[in-house]
Amino acid sequence: MFWIIFSFFLICSGLVFLGWLLWKKVPQLRVIDVEAIPEERERKVKERILLERFQRIQSSKFGGVERVARQTGKGLSKYGRRAVQKLYALEQYYQKLKKSSEAGSEKLGQEGVKRLLEEAEELIKQEEYIPAEKRYIEIISHHPKQIHAYEGLGNMYLKLKKYDQARETLEFAARLNGEDASVQMSLSELEMMQGNTKEALEHARRAVDIRSRNPRYLDFYLESALVAKEKEEAKKGLDLLKEVNPDNQKIAEFEERVKALEGENLL
Repeated sequence: MFWIIFSFFLICSGLVFLGWLLWKKVPQLRVIDVEAIPEERERKVKERILLERFQRIQSSKFGGVERVARQTGKGLSKYGRRAVQKLYALEQYYQKLKKSSEAGSEKLGQEGVKRLLEEAEELIKQEEYIPAEKRYIEIISHHPKQIHAYEGLGNMYLKLKKYDQARETLEFAARLNGEDASVQMSLSELEMMQGNTKEALEHARRAVDIRSRNPRYLDFYLESALVAKEKEEAKKGLDLLKEVNPDNQKIAEFEERVKALEGENLL
């Protein structure tokens, strides 16, 4: 009985201390606004991403603590010791990220960034999402303005259907560089996946305005215009696609759909 009570006390104490530490040291960011005091805003966004990652690890590791705490016998004592050890390890991991973040960007050069980006992409192909996420976070911790890291992270969240996290990350990337067509297209795909056809078309249009001769962007722009039932946009997209990629096998299908849309508008 002593070990049961002692183990439960250790779990509670560890969780309380960890919660206090996070509350004390990491400010909560409610609105991303890089227009006012950019460096401070970027620092807070970076810390929020690190914190959210840490909280997700904590949640996945300790989601069953309360249930296990109701059990009796050796299992609880054993689990209690492991839980405290994991709490400590997670706290150490977070502090390591914080220290590397505060140390500045000089510790990770462009070659290091390139290597981590490539590793993250390869890990995603292998569906190793947690290690991939760590690679992106490591880059962001050193380079708060590294747009490719934000974009890669946002696209990974999009693939995992974590739409809120994808939106916040990709929108921040768009604020860092409003002329990045790839980010605009990712936002278009996000809006389309959530059924926001008008917003999807807006982002696709923006991507095409920036890179008007990209066949994939034109394809998605035309598709989003058809789904949003915007006839003029669809005709424009079809004309551009014919000009840029006349051998596209989907052109005939697109032509039929544009004609059908024109027929709907006549009714």
